[in-house]
Amino acid sequence: MVFQSFVFFLAFLPLLLGLYVLVRQSRILSTIVLIVGSAIFYAWKTIWWLVPLVIVATVDYFVGMKMANLTDDRIRKRWLILSLVINLAMLSAFKYLGWFTGTLNDLLAVFGIAATVPVITTTLPPGISFYTFETMSYTIDVYRRHFRAEPSYLIYLNFVLFFPHLVAGPILRPGDLIGQLKVVRPLPTPDELRLALSQIFWGLFKKIVFADNLGDVVSYAVRATTTPPYESGGVGLLYAVGFTLQIYCDFSAYSDIARGSALLFGIKLPRNFLTPIFSRSPQEFWRRWHITLSTWIRDYVYIPLGGRAGSYLRQSVTILLTMGLAGLWHGAGFMFICWGFFHGVLILIYRLKTVHLLIERSGAGLPALASWGVFFVINTFGWLMFRAGSGHEHEFRTMVDSFGAFPGALLSHTFLEGLRQLGLLGIPMLLADWTAYRRDTEVPEVLASLSTVRLSTALVSMWFAGMIFAKRSGYDFIYFAF
Repeated sequence: MVFQSFVFFLAFLPLLLGLYVLVRQSRILSTIVLIVGSAIFYAWKTIWWLVPLVIVATVDYFVGMKMANLTDDRIRKRWLILSLVINLAMLSAFKYLGWFTGTLNDLLAVFGIAATVPVITTTLPPGISFYTFETMSYTIDVYRRHFRAEPSYLIYLNFVLFFPHLVAGPILRPGDLIGQLKVVRPLPTPDELRLALSQIFWGLFKKIVFADNLGDVVSYAVRATTTPPYESGGVGLLYAVGFTLQIYCDFSAYSDIARGSALLFGIKLPRNFLTPIFSRSPQEFWRRWHITLSTWIRDYVYIPLGGRAGSYLRQSVTILLTMGLAGLWHGAGFMFICWGFFHGVLILIYRLKTVHLLIERSGAGLPALASWGVFFVINTFGWLMFRAGSGHEHEFRTMVDSFGAFPGALLSHTFLEGLRQLGLLGIPMLLADWTAYRRDTEVPEVLASLSTVRLSTALVSMWFAGMIFAKRSGYDFIYFAF
């Protein structure tokens, strides 16, 4: 089931919320209601998607209980390793095995070896990368004694399965959610209800009005290079900026709806975005973009690998390896790994003292605008690699080549029409985000601070705008593929 569907908004969410309110005073009944509802949400297309999820959840629950009853750290570590191997094997079997076997065949062909390895392809269960990281964080935190093993299997299963975060995050730690699931939660306060509705409506608006229509701008750029009269000049700019704004609106919209939906049940999920589009450096970008992944990678990969310890060379290798793994988490393919290394190299460049001082001293005004513009352009090129890794490799070279023809295309009808579409969508979105950025918050928080009349007007306006501008066949959330 998807957030932007009528089934979710007009049937699933109100029915589940109503049933939950009826039984919320009973911790057991409310837990069962959320588990069953979340299972229906996740298995809407096929019940088989639940199988790998239940397997890894059950394994990690029992491993957590086993480690809780042991005092010998050597034995506890063996149980942790067993859990991590099972989790990563399950993830690899669904996500990486087909790519690995295909790559192995290519290597064999390069060396003239006639033997071929059967290419194994599987359907990727939605959200497997997200819930795998969540269950791994549970066993790691239990092993480190940062979190006590949860004795209730139902509470633990609810932590993994809770529908708002299940498919595309935020990526939760056990401390983010399990404590909230163990108590009888009060109904949302009026202020929390205002925030929840603001998050849901803004997320829906951002998805179906901005993200999906920006997807059309990207498709328009592709068509311009593949259909007569094959105009390519300047199209790469439309393609790159369009996809940069599309993926931001798309992914952050999911997080907004997820956080708002959870808040209706009295559950607070961590922030996952903080206006990253205005970042002036890769370090700032990763503090604002997919925050729960950034902190997960920092705490469970970067720091254990050494972090800032050791020589400059060792620190550099640690950063590159960490970001390469972050790229690989997003998908099976060399372009995702390149995208991760690309950001690793950027971090190393921006850590240089001269560059760091330039950014720190840019302050406000034109210097700040210049530092933002430079990083935006660089980051946009990175998103070209990211999209290439998402099954659009054939577009990458065409769009990169089109930049060479850009100066002579400023007045072409194709470019101006695409630029008009991009401006109509991008400028309002950027202005809204700029308002939030100046307050160091997000748009839903700004909306929730309005008076009741203004907030009601804004929510109704977004609803009708969504009805008017929604595409009949919209795009799935991009991060569903990860």
